[in-house]
Parts: sequence; structure tokens; C-alpha cells
Amino acid sequence: MKEQFQQVVDMMRKHVLKNLELIKSNESHILEVLTMQQTPERNNELNSCYKYSKVLLTENNDYINLQVSIMNFVNKYQKNFEAQAVVEVNQPSSSHYNSNLSREDFLQLTIDNDVVFDQSHPYFNDNDFFKELLEYLERSEKYEMCAELLKIKN
Repeated sequence: MKEQFQQVVDMMRKHVLKNLELIKSNESHILEVLTMQQTPERNNELNSCYKYSKVLLTENNDYINLQVSIMNFVNKYQKNFEAQAVVEVNQPSSSHYNSNLSREDFLQLTIDNDVVFDQSHPYFNDNDFFKELLEYLERSEKYEMCAELLKIKN
């Protein structure tokens, strides 16, 4: 169920970004209209453009508030989702720790959850590795995983 919530949040995020593009486009149109001679038609066009932008901004505000509410809900009741879900846990293979894998290999294995990031992780004390891992997760908008890593690290 958590994945479905994440999909909904992602869809809403994309919709907000689309609306922002429409607002930018509308802003460009407003700038063009402002260069025209002042007439009742121009004033009507400006009013129409302003109303359209206001509708989009209000919609974005609603979408963003709903996204925050959903994420707060998921974070608050995360234990319930974990209890209901059948989770297949990839146990870290001791062969990963004893092999000649590169730092990049370990980063990818950690990202893919094939290697658990804990005190036994070969790069647990490598601050640059930890920073790269967090940056990747932030770009992927996996904020829950970021929070978990920060808990483990502190």
C-alpha cells in the first residue's frame, strides 16, 4: 500500500510541475499583452490570464498540501504498512563483504538493498560514501530511506 501512496504522490508532483510550466507560459503571454496598447480587450485578456494563473496556483497549493498529508500519514503509520505487507528481505551475502568489489559496486548494491548499510558495511565510516548514498536517495525522492540512514548513522 505504501508503494501506491508513493505513486499517487509522484503523480501529483508531476501535475504540480506541469502547472508551473503552464504558469510560466501564461506569464510570458501576460508580458506580451502588457506591451499592447491599453484597450478594454487588453484588460479583459490580462484579467483572464491572471485568473488562470490564480486557478493553477490554488490547484498546486491543494496538490502540495495533499502530498504532505499523505507523506505524513505514511510516516506516522509506517509500522502498520510494514505489518500488513509481506516483505522479502534480501539478506546481505557474506560473499559481498569478502569479495573484491569496488566502492561503486558497493554503492549500487547498497542502493539496491542487496547490501545492508549498517556498522558491518565496509564503507560505514566513509563519510563521502554516505554523502553519495544520501544524495542519490534524495534525487530519487526516497526520503524515508534517507531518514532511516540518518538514524543508523547517528
